[in-house]
Parts: sequence; C-alpha cells; structure tokens
Amino acid sequence: MKFFCGIDGGATKTSCLIADENGHVVGLGHSRSSNVSVVGVKTMLSSIKEALDFAVENAGISIKQIDTIFVAIAGGGSERRRRLIRQSIGELGISNKVYVDSDAVAAFTATTLGRPGVVVISGTGSIVLGLDENGVYHRVGGWGYLIDDEGSAFYIGREALRYALMAYDGRGEETDLVTYIPKHFNVDSLVDVVDLISLRKIGVVEIASLAPLVVKLWKSGDGIASTIIRRSCYELAHAASTVINRMKMKNPLVGVRGGVFEGDADFTKLFFQILKKKVPRIRRSKSKFKPVLGALLLAYKSAERPLNRRLILNLSESASKEVYVMEAVFLHG
Repeated sequence: MKFFCGIDGGATKTSCLIADENGHVVGLGHSRSSNVSVVGVKTMLSSIKEALDFAVENAGISIKQIDTIFVAIAGGGSERRRRLIRQSIGELGISNKVYVDSDAVAAFTATTLGRPGVVVISGTGSIVLGLDENGVYHRVGGWGYLIDDEGSAFYIGREALRYALMAYDGRGEETDLVTYIPKHFNVDSLVDVVDLISLRKIGVVEIASLAPLVVKLWKSGDGIASTIIRRSCYELAHAASTVINRMKMKNPLVGVRGGVFEGDADFTKLFFQILKKKVPRIRRSKSKFKPVLGALLLAYKSAERPLNRRLILNLSESASKEVYVMEAVFLHG
C-alpha cells in the first residue's frame, strides 16, 4: 500500500495530512509556523519535521512508506526559495519524492479541486492566484508584508496601528482603536505597543492578530475601522479582477481562503459585493476544504494520480470520521 502526504506550512501553524492510495485519510499532524520569510529556514525545517513525525505516528506507518510528499509553504513563491526549501528538506534525510510550492497553490487546489478558476487568499498575508483553461497560473500580489499584502490580516493590523497613532497624536480622526489596541496586547497605552514592536516583542503574527478586533469595531460603527475594512476588501477585489481579466475567462470560478475570510462572513460578503461590481459574471466556489487537503491532492497529482471524483469523495468521507481530522480538513460554516 502506498501513502501520500500533503503539508501546508503557514504563518501561524503547519499541518500535515497522510492518506493511502485509495484516498483514505490515515494520519494528521500539526506544529508551529513554517513561513520561511518570517521564521527562517531552521525553524521552517523543524516545524515541517515535527508535523510530519506527528502525522506518521498517528497513521501508524513509517516515513519510508510514503510515496510522495507535497510541501506547500508560505514564502515559497519563487523558484529560488523553492530550490532552497527542497535542498533543506533533503538535508533532513527524507528520501521520498518531495515537491515544493507556495501555500497559495495548495489553497487554490483546495478551492477549485484542480479546475481552472481563481482563489483570493487573505490570511496573515494576501495573494490572488488563478489557473486558466490552458493550465497556466496567474498571480497578483503576495510580495510580502514589508512591501505588499494589501487586504491581509497584517495589512489590517498595520493600518489599525497607523490610524490609531494618528488619532493619538491629534492629527487623525478619533477611533476606538486607541483604547482597544492596548487592551488587545494587555498594556496600558499605544506607546507601550510601539515599544514592544521596537523591541521585537510584537511581530508580524501579533500585528495580524489585530484583524478580528478591527472587524468587530467596523461592525460596531467605528469610522476608521470601516475605512480599513472597506479598503481591504477593495484591494482584494481589485487584485482578483486583475487576475480574472488577464485570464479572459467568461464565467470564472472564484473562491476565498485564509483566516480573514474564514473568520467573518460579513467580510466575505462585502468582498464579493465589491468584486461583483467589477466582474458580474463570477461563480462562487462551494468547496469547503482547507489548504492542507489541497496539498494532499497535489501529492497525488505529482505522482500522476488522477484527481477524480472517487478520490475526492473518499478523502472527504474518511476525513469526516474523526472530529479532530474534520476540523483540520474542512472550513467552518
């Protein structure tokens, strides 16, 4: 019996899913972040190995029994970085067939199940990825939190800090963010928050963790929070429409993934309202799979196994048998 493994490495956690050649899920493992752009190569490797070891133990098999491993890693968007990641994984002594790509490719595959379409991702970072009818990928955004990632959780958190500091100084509109951001970080004032950022006690992930707070204040009527959320949805819709127009598809399938979308239905609703004004002809994806399932599907695909209906049905049914696996594989709601 051959086994296949998909690893989804994000900014907040790493998930590993193992299934047999018939699509029956047998093992699951988790570990900390493996975003190579944030945690570096050493921690990335440690996180991948830890998640893989947990999944293998859970499956009751050895790593050598796995035919193909597909690693979908945040920060793995360029060929140079993919080569580095492949080489580094090889140094772990893993002799299996290993394929590496970005986490966006796994999210896309989980969204469209390999069919042409578009996925818009807003997690810690953001990116839009499309696959046209000729099998060519089209990417917009996702160039990293320092220079890009509009509409992401980090973008929302950074804008919240920026607007809050403007209000604190008296050079911007009043906002409840001035009060709630320090509470979020359990400190007394915005000055304390800035100090913690300067001392690197608050980093990318922590700033991104402000996104749910901004969404909450948007819903309560805070004007600045509303500006940030609406701008975020506009930027994501603009990136999505750019990809759709480039692919020249008549009725593109569009799905969303990432913690910002998955954490709030109203944010998702606003995004689609804006996108449909730009591109009225879209179809919304009904897939409920998380990116780790996409990474597993890519392992089958890399081994030249067809992503047919029976395989996907088996994966879905077997993942539904255990609550902890179901929570890792399926989106909520």
